[in-house]
Amino acid sequence: MPSPLAPLSGLVGGLLDRSRAGFRRLKPGGKGLAVGVVVVVTLATILGVVALGAAFDAAIDREVTVDNPDRPPEATCETFDEDDDSVFAGQCDRPERIEVDVGEELRSAANGYVGYALIGVPIWWAVFALALHGGARVAGGAGSLGDSFVIAAWAIAAEVARLVAGLAAIWYALSTATVDGTTLEAIANEIVAAISAMQGPLLAASAVVIAVQWVVVVGGLEAYHDLDRGIAGAVAGVFALLGVLLAAV
Repeated sequence: MPSPLAPLSGLVGGLLDRSRAGFRRLKPGGKGLAVGVVVVVTLATILGVVALGAAFDAAIDREVTVDNPDRPPEATCETFDEDDDSVFAGQCDRPERIEVDVGEELRSAANGYVGYALIGVPIWWAVFALALHGGARVAGGAGSLGDSFVIAAWAIAAEVARLVAGLAAIWYALSTATVDGTTLEAIANEIVAAISAMQGPLLAASAVVIAVQWVVVVGGLEAYHDLDRGIAGAVAGVFALLGVLLAAV
């Protein structure tokens, strides 16, 4: 009697065969193409950060009163305001409290992470590639470090799908949430609660992306490190498990 898991096993085996064959076809110019993939993922991540800020600005139409960051503390004003040579001269005439648009503030804060996205993706690529190469070597792999960088590049390409899913979930959460807090802290709590409600769909998207990355890494380890499928699957499985744990945090 055929196993009920036979169709699933056949599907997974077919995907792994295609992954291995794809890496073998790419090998002649694989390293240059891998760099291009990382550049695309980096640009997509930067656009994602900008889109996140736009989502905050579009969905949150609230103004709150906050301390004016451009006005020195009252004690400083009492000491130096009458000193015309002081750097604080004139600054103490500014209002103590000002109105700020919460959406614009959050957009500005999000855009401040563009630089982190610019360097974060290449750093993650390098760390992943080095860890993957170490795992492949321990398992008896014969490929070069450059081969491991190629495998890692195609694996992180799947992160674009997770980025899109995450942005869609956050956008939906913000557009359907009621944000009526009167302080920045209250509004922040409402935003966190709205996004937390999307944890299930976000975890599901992460699971799909990690499964795709597992298929990519197994195929790459077979093609470039000459590991058999069982060992390659175990090595990739360790990284997949770490990915699941990080996604669940």
